[in-house]
Amino acid sequence: MAPRASQKQRPAATDPEGMFHGMVVFLVPKGVQPRRLQIWKQKLTQMGALVEDSFSKRVTHVLSMNSNALLQQVNHEHLQCFKAAGVSQLSSLYNPPDFNKNITEIFGKLINIYRALGDERRSFSYYKAILMLEKLPFKIESADQVKDLPTIGKSLQDHIQEIVTTGKLSKLEYFEKDEKVRTVTLFGEVWGIGPATARKLYEKGYRTHDDLKNDDSLTNSQRLGLKYFDDIKKKIPRHEVRDMEVLLQKAGEDVLPGVIVVCGGSYRRGKASSGDLDIIITHPDGVSHVGFLPKYVQYLKDINFLKEDLVFSMHSTEGTDSGVDTYFGLCSYPGREQRHRIDIKVYPRSIYAFGLIAWTGNDVLNRRLRLLAESKGYRLDDTGLYLATQCSAGKRGMKSSTSMNCRTEKAVFDILGFPWLEPHERNL
Repeated sequence: MAPRASQKQRPAATDPEGMFHGMVVFLVPKGVQPRRLQIWKQKLTQMGALVEDSFSKRVTHVLSMNSNALLQQVNHEHLQCFKAAGVSQLSSLYNPPDFNKNITEIFGKLINIYRALGDERRSFSYYKAILMLEKLPFKIESADQVKDLPTIGKSLQDHIQEIVTTGKLSKLEYFEKDEKVRTVTLFGEVWGIGPATARKLYEKGYRTHDDLKNDDSLTNSQRLGLKYFDDIKKKIPRHEVRDMEVLLQKAGEDVLPGVIVVCGGSYRRGKASSGDLDIIITHPDGVSHVGFLPKYVQYLKDINFLKEDLVFSMHSTEGTDSGVDTYFGLCSYPGREQRHRIDIKVYPRSIYAFGLIAWTGNDVLNRRLRLLAESKGYRLDDTGLYLATQCSAGKRGMKSSTSMNCRTEKAVFDILGFPWLEPHERNL
């Protein structure tokens, strides 16, 4: 039988009065997969935008994967004249367009559900998908538009198609109607309550946060997580995180001159808000950090910044756990009573770079770096890059006591052969 004549694919319809009407866009190709770049151009054009092949005075919007790629294509003088919001903060702010909140908000709920159920693999899949979807410069109208994107497999494509078609997801509705899943998820959102504890509390007959207040098995930290649940759930605006970082830096200097205090996490990655404060501390001389944390915590309590303790462990004075000291607690923005979560880690200067990487994130990058380290015969964590020991059958075992000497984050990236990323470029 003769082969069927191939039909010419009809180009997608273009709406000249679409939501991007009047925009003249230049897409910086560096760092973007060719297929993804093609999809972006196609969708922008379909929705009314004019896409330019080079930067010119006509351009009203520029889309780039990061500031380094942008500055290689467009010189700084041109950018100074370019009327685009946020250009002055190019090196620090992360502001994805997030045209697909209808999808990412549902995926965010599934992250919490699977995390509460102890299924980190599925939870992480939705987490990676959100990071990809929030960067798209167009609103998804069909799953076909994202079928070639990394991290978006067939199952997620089906979810996306259902959401854009019906405005909801049956899987989420099923979970929200299931009493056990709903309750375990609710309990699992309380600081200090993990999946196993949440299930035990459900099996005891508890169904609400008020029910939990009568349970004698909760630790003091879990009770604090329950008491300040609503406060802890609220996001902290970037400018308030910045104010608190300045306060923490000044307090550190008062306690120990020359101490280095950095606020990591989503704040260091340039995000507009943060769920908590991740504070990473060291001292350049390599010895003065020993015993610093108790004095620092007391100082912060004296000025009424730190309110309640959750975890406090000292290792620098004992020489255990790589000499890393840890404090988890609750704090308040000056003049307010609302509680925020704060984590403080104090590292010896020799391993500070590893702490910075781990506590800056994001989770996707940290996982990639760990897997890459394992493929090269190492074990990577927040205290070092260790040679992995060999166990039976040639498999790699636990980390050895030998760590690579890396004084900077870039040195760690270089040893692993991973392209260097500035903190604001780590929202992978």
